[in-house]
Amino acid sequence: MSFRRGPENTNRQAAEWLARLHADDRTPDDETAFRAWLNADPHHAAAFERASTIWESVGGLGVLPATSTPHVSRRTVLASAATIVVAGGAGFGWREAVAGVYQTDVGEQRRLLLEDGTRVMLDTATRFRFRPHANTRILSLSNGRIDLNVAKDARPFLIEAGAQRASLPAGHVDVRRDGARVAFTAIEGTPQILAGGATLALESGHRMVMTDGRTDRVDRPDLQDLIAWQDGRLAFRDEMLSQAVAEMNRYTNRPLVVADAQVGGLRLSGMYRVGDPEAFARSIAILLPVRVQADAKSVRIFHMA
Repeated sequence: MSFRRGPENTNRQAAEWLARLHADDRTPDDETAFRAWLNADPHHAAAFERASTIWESVGGLGVLPATSTPHVSRRTVLASAATIVVAGGAGFGWREAVAGVYQTDVGEQRRLLLEDGTRVMLDTATRFRFRPHANTRILSLSNGRIDLNVAKDARPFLIEAGAQRASLPAGHVDVRRDGARVAFTAIEGTPQILAGGATLALESGHRMVMTDGRTDRVDRPDLQDLIAWQDGRLAFRDEMLSQAVAEMNRYTNRPLVVADAQVGGLRLSGMYRVGDPEAFARSIAILLPVRVQADAKSVRIFHMA
């Protein structure tokens, strides 16, 4: 890629890098060249963040015409991505990362590509800080949940979540923090978890739940259920309604309210879309002996009289 100076050219370069890093034929050489470009100019990181925001808002390369042939050339992909960024640059309000801090609001989800090539998806109400150093990479999760595809690198990748620590050179993990409670799930790879002064290897497909550095349990969840949140859904398997409501409420400022303990103790199974508490409540009213009362501030669930 030959680069020219100027804001528009920087935006185009950022879009081309974004498309290249998402391409099926991405190589380690691409990642090395990307890091060199990113470090070459302080404006490049901001431009790449803008490109990532646009990519997410339009669903990747969803702007390609429906009549496109099945085999789209790499040049077409790069050109299309650049067009999105250059044409759309004035139409979006950017939320730049400040001191490496990234976050989402209630009900918001976001995908990011960190400067080392690591891919991150943030769930609702999530906040983390990323600090790459000469000998290590550190991601500190303040709250919320992330899906993390750690890029291969000579530097270890350290995940901090309160009193909990995990490290891995590369791999795919799901990390959730609710106050002092942290859950690490190894989707691919074997993260090393520091627990109770000892380091434990967490095997792929397993989850470790910890509180204040102490291990509460290690189990093997259904991974498809576990990652359903990335598609804007939550899976419940024989869950208490009170627990399901607590999960659904993470995605809305119009909360579901369980009127009494009898209702909260009802059991629920199914896959539900997040972000619409009233639709959730009315759907469970078909399955469970409950009635729903909704207003602008909340959605209340009562036991059927």
